[in-house]
Amino acid sequence: MTLTNDDITSNTLALPDPEYFSGKSALVTGAASGLGAAVCKHLRKLDCQVLALDIDADQGRTLSASCGATFVECDVSSLDAWQAVAAQCETLGPLNFVHLNAGIQIAPPGAPLEDYQFENMLMDRYRRMMGVNVDGIVFGLQTLLPYMAPNSHIVVTSSLAGIVPYDIDPLYAMSKHAVSGLVRSLARPFADKGITINAICPGGIDTAIIPHAQRTDIAQFMTPEHVANEVLALLKAQETGKTWAKVSQQKAAFIIRAPGDKGEK
Repeated sequence: MTLTNDDITSNTLALPDPEYFSGKSALVTGAASGLGAAVCKHLRKLDCQVLALDIDADQGRTLSASCGATFVECDVSSLDAWQAVAAQCETLGPLNFVHLNAGIQIAPPGAPLEDYQFENMLMDRYRRMMGVNVDGIVFGLQTLLPYMAPNSHIVVTSSLAGIVPYDIDPLYAMSKHAVSGLVRSLARPFADKGITINAICPGGIDTAIIPHAQRTDIAQFMTPEHVANEVLALLKAQETGKTWAKVSQQKAAFIIRAPGDKGEK
């Protein structure tokens, strides 16, 4: 798929002043490594309280020790686990920022690329991926909405595969298209609650979910720290319900408009 000028707007993101985050509270999923860990560390440097959720308890505790985030072990695909998170939110107070970031591909990174293809899908892998990538967003939003502060912001990690085809892992692309569609569709009802919601849709980030077979000499991946800066900028964006493509480290994130979106907020 080729993006045309009609699909793209020139909006770019500017990082907010450090004081914007100071003394406020945030929740991040998929927080123990990769993009989620980078976002947590950035927020903590800006004196933001951070509730960091991840299923990996060892890495989560390491993150907590390194930056002072409060770690909670959580399987985002479990509604019961989210209900336990709600109890943590009661003590944290109103949330100003939420980054729903947890995500996986259809096969483990060490698997051959054949395992990522539609015809080779294993049902347990499929259910797990949909649980993390889709249920994790739905359950997270459902659980956290009552705890969102006025004029708060939500960023969801979709993927470039959530707005263009990704034939290496078609089912991952399907799950991320679902996330992009949900974000776009929630703009108006969330605006009525004083909440913005946007999706960051990055290309390849140098994280643990990248298939090893894609790590070739010519492959280029963005650093989690660089993309985390774009996430922080989105946590102040006035636009809502947008899918922000981040195609490379050399190009700022920009909006890919849904059909019929003429640029209104």
